[in-house]
Amino acid sequence: MPNPQEDSKRIARILRNGDYDYDGSKYLFKLARQRAGLKPPENRKNTVDRMTKEETEQFIEAAYKADGRRGLMIRTLLETMLRVSEFVSLQVEDVSFAENLIIVRDGKGGKRREVPITDSLARELKLHVGGRNTGPLFQSPRGGTYSARRIQQIVKETAGEAGIQKRVYPHLLRHTMATRLVNGGMPIEHVRKVLGHESIDTTRIYAETATESVQESFRKAASDRPTGTPSIT
Repeated sequence: MPNPQEDSKRIARILRNGDYDYDGSKYLFKLARQRAGLKPPENRKNTVDRMTKEETEQFIEAAYKADGRRGLMIRTLLETMLRVSEFVSLQVEDVSFAENLIIVRDGKGGKRREVPITDSLARELKLHVGGRNTGPLFQSPRGGTYSARRIQQIVKETAGEAGIQKRVYPHLLRHTMATRLVNGGMPIEHVRKVLGHESIDTTRIYAETATESVQESFRKAASDRPTGTPSIT
């Protein structure tokens, strides 16, 4: 007879030993469903989880407080919205300081895309790189590349140090920044290109998650009243 607990343990071992990131895990489960002849759940969430502005600030502050290098790593992961597998593959030569761009060469599907970065982040990365022209953008203590699992651990540890109660993982940073860009008025199609989504439908969920436009509409509607209507005191 099927034993869900034992099966879940086997799945957990596969994910852990295979060093799968968020996207890799999703793809693995998709393949498993297809082979088993199962359909994906029909109930799709109409929002994504994210950190609030206060939580994001606490998170970044805790990262820099722990170590300046960790702070820069976390900031880069947040602001570029890279998948963790893409982040650990970044090389020094993937950063164009002249154009303030990070080139993602080994993203999902093996396609190349350009991710813009701010002047401030570019200056900090340039100081971090120093005279290096090649090699991992962020070298591990042993001089090689970080594993996806280690980045996940660093993100989790930093969230704990920041006192954030919710579960924080690398893909949550991607959700958080994408929602911020939509709130800031960046066109969905442009957000799609930066995220590397193949379908615009995948990106639209960030528009549904965005709250600032909803809050602005509420403030306007709540403050408007017919002439002669007394204000509420």
